[in-house]
Amino acid sequence: MKPRAHITTSWDDGHPLDMRVAELLTKHRLRGTFYVPKFSEYGTMTTASLRDLATSFEVGAHTVNHVVLTETTCESAWLEISGSKQWLEDNTGMPCLLFCPPKGRFRGRHVDLIRKAGFLGFRTAEWFSMEFPRQNAGLLQIPTTLQAHPHGVLSLAQNPIKRAALGNLWRFVVHGGSAAWPDLARCFLQSVLMRGGVFHLWGHSWELDEAGQWQRLEEVLRFLSCFVDDAPSLTNAEVCACVPRSN
Repeated sequence: MKPRAHITTSWDDGHPLDMRVAELLTKHRLRGTFYVPKFSEYGTMTTASLRDLATSFEVGAHTVNHVVLTETTCESAWLEISGSKQWLEDNTGMPCLLFCPPKGRFRGRHVDLIRKAGFLGFRTAEWFSMEFPRQNAGLLQIPTTLQAHPHGVLSLAQNPIKRAALGNLWRFVVHGGSAAWPDLARCFLQSVLMRGGVFHLWGHSWELDEAGQWQRLEEVLRFLSCFVDDAPSLTNAEVCACVPRSN
């Protein structure tokens, strides 16, 4: 029996160029979750675009004002977390199940607020994971595998070191320690196909544009689409639904 494997993607900040990402995902038969704030220093899509996006993709919360939770008060964090859920549900007419802390920064008290706001789970900025979401204080914590961005080797290695995720660091080393994210994507997906788990690609559309990564993104998405029969592509919430509920 083949190990269970899935592909998922997620895209942060709600920039107008997210619509270009959505077009590419659709073209290559891939699913994804877009984490959209109401306002962002990078610019955000119109409400009309948000509604259009929500007809084909999952939309998750990313605070109201793209606020870094660790840099604000607990009261402000609550308003940002709960307000983002309400705003998205009011504007899309659909339930908002997932939250993503801006810049991946959060503490235990924020996990409590995310649960209190009624979310099913939250996506982190943990890299090089191939695991399904894990339980954390009544929520599902969703790690990622790879960011669609050209980091240097040292920058890539720092992420698991900061999180004391030595297993993730070892995966990065085993897969060649390459700084070329398309090469890493191919290696990590092949590992997921062999061993089971989740390949989770994430990024920012505005960063893709600034770094000139659109061609590389399409090449990687085309590669991923070749394996959707063996590793069905799901939204982040659909991946969460694969995790058995704890009693």
